[in-house]
Amino acid sequence: MTSIDSFTNIPLLIVAIISFLILIFLIIIKLRNTVKSSIVFSLSIIVLIAGTFYSFFTKHYIYFVFTTIISEALILPYLLVKAFDNPKKREEKKLAKKLSEQEANITSDAATKAAIKEIELKHKKLLDVNKDLFSKVSTFFSNDNSMENFLEYGSKLISDKINADGCVILIADDYDNLLIVKSFSGSFPPPYKLPEDLPHKPIRVETNLKFAQFPLKGNIFGDIFTGAEPVLIADSVKDPRIYQNGPEEFLRCGSYIFVPLKQQDNIIGIVALSKSPDNEKFTKENFDDAIIIADAISTSMKPLYSFLAYAEHTELNKGGSIASKYQKELLPQKLPIIPNLTLGCFANLFENVCGDYYDILASRKDRVSFIMSDIAGKGMNSLVIMIMIRAILRLAVNTEQSAATILEWTNRGICGDSSKIDHFASIALINYNSISKSAQISTCGNNPVFLYSAEDKSFIQLSTPSEPLGVEKDTVYKNIEQQLKSGDILTTCTDGLLESVNENGVQYSTERLKNVVIRNCNSNAKDITNRVKDDLKRYCGSTQQYDDQSLLIIKIQ
Repeated sequence: MTSIDSFTNIPLLIVAIISFLILIFLIIIKLRNTVKSSIVFSLSIIVLIAGTFYSFFTKHYIYFVFTTIISEALILPYLLVKAFDNPKKREEKKLAKKLSEQEANITSDAATKAAIKEIELKHKKLLDVNKDLFSKVSTFFSNDNSMENFLEYGSKLISDKINADGCVILIADDYDNLLIVKSFSGSFPPPYKLPEDLPHKPIRVETNLKFAQFPLKGNIFGDIFTGAEPVLIADSVKDPRIYQNGPEEFLRCGSYIFVPLKQQDNIIGIVALSKSPDNEKFTKENFDDAIIIADAISTSMKPLYSFLAYAEHTELNKGGSIASKYQKELLPQKLPIIPNLTLGCFANLFENVCGDYYDILASRKDRVSFIMSDIAGKGMNSLVIMIMIRAILRLAVNTEQSAATILEWTNRGICGDSSKIDHFASIALINYNSISKSAQISTCGNNPVFLYSAEDKSFIQLSTPSEPLGVEKDTVYKNIEQQLKSGDILTTCTDGLLESVNENGVQYSTERLKNVVIRNCNSNAKDITNRVKDDLKRYCGSTQQYDDQSLLIIKIQ
């Protein structure tokens, strides 16, 4: 017969399920914040659920009794506190807290207003300084040394505004990673270690600073430039970053301000200001004013830089137009008639480039020299080098020397030029012997020489890339000896032709040149050249090109 104790598990299971549902609702109430609920209820329910499930599975019902007692013990203190709570005192506490928050807000509002007023004053100062500088910077556009003159004006302006004794402005050279002194005024004791061999005399020290260049680390200027944050050094004696150079009065360091010159996210230089140790030290107000004026100086430099860049570009275009005019006059106006040869050539010259030139020189019965040259650089610079190379080659090909030796002589002549302009070039020199029908070829740089063989219908490159002209004066070039037969075709060009691009940015390539030459191998050199020119024009279409395109074809009859 079944006793009632056998059904004890059912009420336990019901209690566990109801307790679990109560816990779920307590969590939802807490998350949605619909009613303020205490965590005590949640803890007591969790204890009750744990005890109920444990008793259900182990059949030890005493655990249910104990967990029920624990749950009630958790709730009882909370109920006692709430039963004897004073609502009036609670409201008073809430009111006191609210009043305290309001007072804090009022204090905060006052501080905020003061901060806003300070920011407004700072921006007003900045606007006033910018207005003055922008009106002044326009007067430097037409001057020689515009940037240097503007920096001198900026140096005087910032020194006067904060009563500095001296000012130095350094501008970064991105190419050499150096800071270069561009403006120096007043008395500025060097905060860096002077060279050991420099006499401690005012004029020598001042001259050293005026022409100084500093790396971007290992000195006070470079470190602050790299750190990109303004620095106030009120007492240089106590700051290890300032080097004390000696006991001489003019070398004694006082206080300093260093402010990076910023344009958007880029640091372009530094303004450094100094005060004598006998005068009052720089203050926080001086420091803030220096930052405002330095920002205005760097902002004003931007349009001046733009103007100078435009002026330089205009000058280059002007020089490039003149160079292009003379470049065309250096090319052969009429091709010579050479027995047993047909010749074809063209040069698509683009304005302001002035890179390519070719020449044909019949120096002796047994030598005709063909030259294809591509000069590095643009404009007047490349024209000067072009004229030098042309003059040397025109003399050298009249000697008995080989093609490689002629290029070596030309290279020494170019490397001996001590000017600062680039003097690099790629040259292909072909010395053709019409008596033996042979060619001696030498190249430097990238200008290729190709041979189409009529006998086996092949198109190969004879030349190999080598060091350009003008790199090292002792460079040695090599000769390539090639016996030629009737129907053979020699082709040379500049890389501007092979690297010409279409609207998709794809280059013309050696393969395409090869196909045109092979398709027209039975034509004379002039016709082949015209076919290449037409094919190049169709390929490139209206796409802008940035390098001259030159081609020279020699066909053996």
